[in-house]
Amino acid sequence: MRESLIIFLIVLLYFGSLPASENKEIVSLSSEKDSPETTSLIDSISTDTLSTETIEYDSLFYSADSIFYALEKERIDLTGNASIKYRSSDIKADTISINIAKDQAYTKGQSYLKDGTQTALGNEIYYDLDSQWGLIEQGASKFEQGYYYGDEIRKAGEKTFDVDRGIFTTCDALHPHFYIGTKKLRLYRDDKIVGKPIIFYANHFPVFAFPFGTFTVKRGRHTGILVPAPGYSKTYGKHIENIAFYYAFKDHVDAILSFDYYEKEGWDLTFFTQYLKRYLFDGDFTAKLHKKSTSPEAATYDWLLKAQHHHDFGNRTTFDADLEFVSSRQIWEGSSNIDERLSEKIESSLSYKKPFLGNFLYADADYTDDFLNETKEITLPSIRYSLPSKPIYELFLKDDDFDEDAWWTDFSYSYNFKASHFGEIDDPDADFYDVIYKVKKDSSGNYINQHNAGAKHSGGLSYAHKLKGWLDLRQSVSVHEAWFDRDKNEKKAVRGSDYSTSSTLGFSLYGLRKIQGFYISALRHIFSPKITFSYHPDFSQNERFYNFEGINLSSSSKQRKIGFSFANTWQLKLRKTESQKERKINDFFSFDSGLSYDFENEGKGFGNITHNLDLNPNDLKFGIMTFSLDPDLDIYQETYGLKFKDWNPENWDFAVYNWNFNASTKLSFSGDAGYFDYFPEPENRFISSRFFQDDTLSIEEEQTAITLEELEQLTQDKNNWSISFRNSFKTNKALFKTRDFTSSLHTDLSLKLTKNWSLSYGNYIDLKEKKMISHNFTITRELHCWKIVFTYSRQSDYWKYSFRLFNIKLPQDLKFQTSDHKK
Repeated sequence: MRESLIIFLIVLLYFGSLPASENKEIVSLSSEKDSPETTSLIDSISTDTLSTETIEYDSLFYSADSIFYALEKERIDLTGNASIKYRSSDIKADTISINIAKDQAYTKGQSYLKDGTQTALGNEIYYDLDSQWGLIEQGASKFEQGYYYGDEIRKAGEKTFDVDRGIFTTCDALHPHFYIGTKKLRLYRDDKIVGKPIIFYANHFPVFAFPFGTFTVKRGRHTGILVPAPGYSKTYGKHIENIAFYYAFKDHVDAILSFDYYEKEGWDLTFFTQYLKRYLFDGDFTAKLHKKSTSPEAATYDWLLKAQHHHDFGNRTTFDADLEFVSSRQIWEGSSNIDERLSEKIESSLSYKKPFLGNFLYADADYTDDFLNETKEITLPSIRYSLPSKPIYELFLKDDDFDEDAWWTDFSYSYNFKASHFGEIDDPDADFYDVIYKVKKDSSGNYINQHNAGAKHSGGLSYAHKLKGWLDLRQSVSVHEAWFDRDKNEKKAVRGSDYSTSSTLGFSLYGLRKIQGFYISALRHIFSPKITFSYHPDFSQNERFYNFEGINLSSSSKQRKIGFSFANTWQLKLRKTESQKERKINDFFSFDSGLSYDFENEGKGFGNITHNLDLNPNDLKFGIMTFSLDPDLDIYQETYGLKFKDWNPENWDFAVYNWNFNASTKLSFSGDAGYFDYFPEPENRFISSRFFQDDTLSIEEEQTAITLEELEQLTQDKNNWSISFRNSFKTNKALFKTRDFTSSLHTDLSLKLTKNWSLSYGNYIDLKEKKMISHNFTITRELHCWKIVFTYSRQSDYWKYSFRLFNIKLPQDLKFQTSDHKK
């Protein structure tokens, strides 16, 4: 390479540029001042136009504000924004000298080196272009989530770097708040860091030391041992958690086998695996064995199995499984998850879905274990298919070449099918076969294990037509048939049926009112009266059949009913403001009333008059305040003594039979308080250096890996303070006699006290009993590259607190935590 550089330096300086030959490859060495682009190129040499053999040379690119050639010394000096690119290496500095004789480069001043994916900064850089060996004085480099510095950084191999008197940190401050220091450090790129001795410093003060240490710096998933978390609490005593081995299998599966030891309680052994094949399947599986020491000589064992799986077979065919089985609820004792700790039942399900005849065929299975009542329920299997209402003509016509206004186009049909096996197990000592299929009675002849199986299919025929374009007329007939494995008289393989018919006549009236100069710009009222007549004969003989999982038949006596209903709906359009676009609120306010009369119930044919009032204003915002209200009032008004033929109002007996009132109200305030950073932290050279400002080869954007729990705590809303009150109120007619109502208040507060201090608080209060059900608070302290989180929660006599100090960029590897709770 040296000879080539000398030859073409002479060609450049004394002969200028040569014309390119059609049959020869011309090798040139040139410079373009003030250009950041390629300025020098050595490609290949061809000595004979008839020869196919060429000599290949690597490419060397350089640029600078000023370039000086010293032919006698075989040296090129680049000054001012100097840059060299050779193979996968890139060097930038104020001044660069190239020794052509030795194929070496030397920089002065603040310098930048990129070698493959590794980037480094230093005061001086020595680099051998041929062997790609390098040395950096007062160097600094970055990888993954951290930085390392050293008095001298040397490239000892293709992917090996030695650092003298080096430090490692994830802090991006100019003077790191913490770091790990070592006299000798070796970095194996994309593999690991090895150092000895290892000393941990906080604010330049040594905290603890190890004679030797190694840390992995592999990208992505890789097999290895996870960092355990020791601690102490009054409940557990001395403990160590997450003694774990992580195994990554290819690109689709990984697994963790972990062990937690508690001095006073026992131990937990957990196996967790998750898998993912994009567009095909994904899921996870957890197995846990818990040993609880009840005394020095005795212990109890509990276990948990939990799995989730989703499989996509294509063509909209899917399979889903959500399974959970435990030996007892004691497995969740002391869990930080309040839903688990208070769980009274577990549920498992299987679901298969497949397209079939224009819709989907479903096959399901469900299992519920109720710990509180010591009962179980199982549905295995359940098969269902539903064909929604479709025009009848689609069964006979293959195209759309027909009169759409023909009378027969208003006829539609529908079909539904369901088959199921259902079991109720009340025997607390039931075995596997009792749960699956066995029927059992107690000594009194009552069922303690009940299993039923059956199938039901339903068909419907309807006619819908709009008379004169405004009057809706609908006629329908539905037929149901069901088969059962047995009836209540223990007769096997029985069947039954029922049918009904109905007619409906109704219409809708619309009224619109525009309002000028008001927050509400338009109001629309919709009035919809409706009359319905329904009939079905006497099916009281169907009382002998069981009713389970939708496999049922009507067992009521003969009915001929006429019903009247009146629906009123108001819709709003809110005027456009400077901060909000025009908004529509559909069904802002609705008021419905209904009454029915049964011709077969002489003397008391009229049923209850029902009224329903519902308000749905959505969220109303006024500056920093947001208000929402969702009340619902149902009124049942009885009409005793009213005969259909007696129209004398004096004989009518009206009374309010019952009413239910439900309301949910939320009032929240939020805002943004600015915090000025009076003492900004000076940034390190990787952030402030000019070499990274406009360079597309600069370091990658940092990705902070945190757990889901930490993500929920660290993620902050756009507004840095908010407070909300949510009230739920339910009552009925008994309110004034027995004060029968339920009312609760939830309060949530989130506040950023300063730039670095944050507080969140929440509670749940039973207003009827006037007592606090639960409350919790979290205090967070930002420490630049670290974070402190203290949480406390209490529910009745149960309480728990946790204290965590963790590194923001490496929360799983650099963390200190302790916690305690009451059993």
